[in-house]
Amino acid sequence: MENSQENISVNKYSLADLRVVLLADEEALRSYGPVLRRLAVGLMDEVGDLSMLYFGTSSFLKYVPCPPVRLITEIHGYWENPLQADSLERKISIPAPRFTIIDKLRPHRHIQRLTQALKPIKPTLLHALTEKQVGLTRNLSNELGIPYVVSLLTSGNVRLNVAEKYCSQILPWNSSLARQIRKNHPNVASRIHLLPMGTHVSTETSCFATENGKAKIFCSSPFRKENGLNTLIQAVKKLSDQGLHAYLLLSGQGPAERDLRRQVNQLELSGWVHFIPPIETIVSGSDAYKTVLSEMDIFVQPWPLHFWRPELLEAISAGNAVVVADDGQENDLVIHEKTALLFPHHNQNLLTKILAELLTNHNYARDLAQNSQDYLRKHFLASKMVSHLAQAYHRALENFS
Repeated sequence: MENSQENISVNKYSLADLRVVLLADEEALRSYGPVLRRLAVGLMDEVGDLSMLYFGTSSFLKYVPCPPVRLITEIHGYWENPLQADSLERKISIPAPRFTIIDKLRPHRHIQRLTQALKPIKPTLLHALTEKQVGLTRNLSNELGIPYVVSLLTSGNVRLNVAEKYCSQILPWNSSLARQIRKNHPNVASRIHLLPMGTHVSTETSCFATENGKAKIFCSSPFRKENGLNTLIQAVKKLSDQGLHAYLLLSGQGPAERDLRRQVNQLELSGWVHFIPPIETIVSGSDAYKTVLSEMDIFVQPWPLHFWRPELLEAISAGNAVVVADDGQENDLVIHEKTALLFPHHNQNLLTKILAELLTNHNYARDLAQNSQDYLRKHFLASKMVSHLAQAYHRALENFS
């Protein structure tokens, strides 16, 4: 794993100088999950003012502590006042056209409307939480005349369209991605700094914590054919035929759910395979992931991690034995036989073999889970994430000045 520690000079900017606006959409909120709360809570001690600009409504906003974080959103079809602000709750509603096609036809008007809403809070830095917010962030930073930073959550190839003057820091979560971006964008290579995601690691290991009861395998995934859920169900069937019974909980939703349920019934697994809602809706509150995963023994991700999803990090931190589909790409979080066991995507036989080993050798499974937790404590702590991000903010202002 690339060393994420940076040699930073003493910060010359005070808290008052750091007035940060995070830019997010529904997908960004989903991708961060509980990491977003840790990020926001940690930054409160590092910046003078913190706001989040987002569009629409989302259940993931429960991870944003408001107050003290200021939430800024657009209200379509609302025109009574140019701006509505609730100073007590620190929420700002920006009026927008009833039909979004108007903004698509005249995008500059959209940028101007957002710029006017942001000016009163006097931001000094914008932060695009994923690469999908880069376009909007770039335009707003140009209008406001302030720098911006961008976090990259993909694990695959990415080509950025960044404004050299205003984009002061590029923050990939994965070291292989950092190397790729430096190669593809040598003109901004000095602005690329690794920013691993962070969590709070449980003191206990949930994997086979007791020998009573049946093992529980958990999978959180959109229900899509390409995600390998049918491979996982077939593996559970093979285990059952071998006399190795375990409950499989499939958490999610999507267009393939009907076919998956039909497969479960045809394989006579309805007593062992259960479909449950997406993990973030099972338990309310900011600790929903930890609450659910602390009850599981094995976590399986049956498709390669091409874009950051928080479930994998939370499963490792809770002390699950983790199994992940592999496509050959380097990943700082998923290291074979160190933090997880890997199998080729859609390879049903090897997945079955791995699960059988974990189900029959509990000491091996627990050792894997404990070693994974130790690895997180070294490289993926929330406190380190916040500290590195605060340093990136200071660098952004210094580079821009």
